Amino acid sequence: MVLSRLQGEDDIGVLQAVDELYAHDLLSRTCQVRYEEDDHSPDFRLYRRSDYIAGVELLTLFMEKEFSSEISRNDALVRGIDSRVRPDKWYVLPEINDWKRQPSLKNLTRWLREEIGNLADPAPGLAQSDYPCVIYSTPEVEIEFTFVPRRRVTSPTEREPIVVAGPIVTKFVASDRRLRSAVSQKAGSRYEHREKPFAIMISVRDTLCDTEDVINALYGDDAIAISLTNPGVATPVRRRNGVFSISAAHPEGRNRRLSCVFVLMRGWLPVTQEVPALLRFDNPWAEFPFPDDVLVPAKHLVARTHQSGTHMEWAPE
Repeated sequence: MVLSRLQGEDDIGVLQAVDELYAHDLLSRTCQVRYEEDDHSPDFRLYRRSDYIAGVELLTLFMEKEFSSEISRNDALVRGIDSRVRPDKWYVLPEINDWKRQPSLKNLTRWLREEIGNLADPAPGLAQSDYPCVIYSTPEVEIEFTFVPRRRVTSPTEREPIVVAGPIVTKFVASDRRLRSAVSQKAGSRYEHREKPFAIMISVRDTLCDTEDVINALYGDDAIAISLTNPGVATPVRRRNGVFSISAAHPEGRNRRLSCVFVLMRGWLPVTQEVPALLRFDNPWAEFPFPDDVLVPAKHLVARTHQSGTHMEWAPE
């Protein structure tokens, strides 16, 4: 099954298969690993000799589909303009006002070349507020082009781009919310755990998801608590919406089957020698702690219990 996905044409399927192979390689360095052992097992069951020690489920977080589509659309527009229009005395900065469907790049770039040809030479010291602008409008799109003067008027090379920067992406990104939802769905209720630790390993391929998003997803969003009796006092807190949070319905902690979450920031690709950083985030309310010698993370967020309560902190490196 993994081989068929690796040989497929679906990029998502290929990257998921790559993540499974990489996770298997990491885990097999310290354990005997069985992949999808039965219908009730997580992706990986870990053994030492004949003893079952832990289960690991893999999750790949991709960029949100709509956001990814908008980036791909904008990149295709920039590449199409750069490949058909050469910078002479002006660069261009496109901004999409409306986009119903893909326009004809042939017609758009022919129009753009004509507009550039009608421009006078840039005046010395031209202020940014005076940069000329034109709008390309068709039933498919409305794109506003701002012309930016070239400071050094020389003959452009064949590969010199004319687009200064691509259009701004307008989609709202909520990597932490998507990650929280995905982890909650895999938190362990469908697996047979055999009274042993269980972890989720996340390969983060969403380039907009950072460590703070992971922390928000697992431990709750940042918030400020203000005392009603003393409004001048504000305390930073975490909302009780994290995968590992305590709530009225779960006073002993949510998802206690889930021992911890490992995160591979930016995933791994076979074409690079760069190794993704492995982070570990512990569940302070876990039923069973995950063994420390299975995977050694670059950074480890652990629970510390004091008289005042439990809090999370990075373990010393």
